[in-house]
Amino acid sequence: MRAKLALALSLVALAAVGGLARAAAAAEAPTVAVLYFDYEGKDAELGLLKKGLAQMLISDLQGNESIRVVERDRLQEVIAELKLQGTSKIDPATAVKAGKLLGARYLVLGGYFDVMKTFRADARVVEVETGRVMYSVGANGKAEDFLSLEQKLSGDLGKYFSTNLPKVKAETKRPKPPASLKARTLLEYGRALDAIDLGDKKAGKESLEKVVKEQPDFELASLDLDRLMK
Repeated sequence: MRAKLALALSLVALAAVGGLARAAAAAEAPTVAVLYFDYEGKDAELGLLKKGLAQMLISDLQGNESIRVVERDRLQEVIAELKLQGTSKIDPATAVKAGKLLGARYLVLGGYFDVMKTFRADARVVEVETGRVMYSVGANGKAEDFLSLEQKLSGDLGKYFSTNLPKVKAETKRPKPPASLKARTLLEYGRALDAIDLGDKKAGKESLEKVVKEQPDFELASLDLDRLMK
């Protein structure tokens, strides 16, 4: 009798533990990785925007309570591991491979181009396991309106994740976006990130200092500079 009772209690305990594990797994927000966008243009400087755009989207999406976002430093490690540093375009198979290495359930990727003084950026959410496109969004504007364009992309992406995924308490407070952002400042920011990725911390520091001087309310750039100084 006691043996049967002990067995029953053990089964109940195992079921409870299993239930807690499933609840914890359900409560854990899915991981999202923002890849560098493809640049479909001929201006080498505009090609640098891909890193600034990724960093800004990562920062904005980190405040979303439905997802966990991969840091750009980890993204850069995988980019280097896959030898994609000099590529302007990432094919779908490689994107999915990068997503798996990053432990991501979803990828945010896309492309941007400039033509006749008009700037266009498109983003899509891809499920890593299936490669299926779950959501697409685009934004138009002039190069000088890049901030509002980026904010539209991050706002629409954030709304998609919030609407389609359960909320989990956010762990990271995102930096406040600047009131405005000049194109040359953003290019300098991209140049700084590229220099840091190439191991040239001195050049990265100089570029970030220029950015912060030109745009004191660009909190994300200030945080990048602080991290570099540590």
